[in-house]
Amino acid sequence: MSRGIRLLLVVIALIALSWAVYECKYYYSYYTDLTARPWAYNRDENAPLLVGTWQGEFRDPDNVAKTIRLTIEPPVSEEERSRKAARRTRKRSSFSRTDKKWFGGEANITSVRGKEEYSLSGHVRTDDGHQLGSVRFSTEDGIGPIRSNFNLQSASDGGTWQGDELTLTIGFTYITQTGASHWSSADPRYDKKVTIHFSRIKP
Repeated sequence: MSRGIRLLLVVIALIALSWAVYECKYYYSYYTDLTARPWAYNRDENAPLLVGTWQGEFRDPDNVAKTIRLTIEPPVSEEERSRKAARRTRKRSSFSRTDKKWFGGEANITSVRGKEEYSLSGHVRTDDGHQLGSVRFSTEDGIGPIRSNFNLQSASDGGTWQGDELTLTIGFTYITQTGASHWSSADPRYDKKVTIHFSRIKP
């Protein structure tokens, strides 16, 4: 066997080994998430998950009718899982990726007041994801909240998800015309919370 052929065989063997390591790391991560995050991943593409797009209707403390749409993203996307599997050395993940109960996404509200855009961050209380902890809403960098408006602040601990139904109880923060937050103990609107029943928006 010539030296060139031996070298070619070595290269082929290294490529095959590299691919095998990638496949092992990728599927180990995937099957771990199937067990640890059944609310976010399922081998059945039609299985209902907490992950997805949800829509509901509510009236804020000023009695303004609003439509809210939530998008809860998979904690680890296919692209992220693939990149992680391809890395030769392990890189420390952020807390959101190591916390198996964390989830994130975005919320969009439309009403006569305008359009409100938020990022959201929360966690599930139970392994199956049917009981939720608190969910925080924040505005993206460079996008301020609507003024003279009750903006989303957080969803209380105790939300529920089952199949195609999601329920959250949400509190608000009032933003004045100058952009400052305002609260008054004498006005019950500032302590008001609203329970919103969401339905799944199917693709």
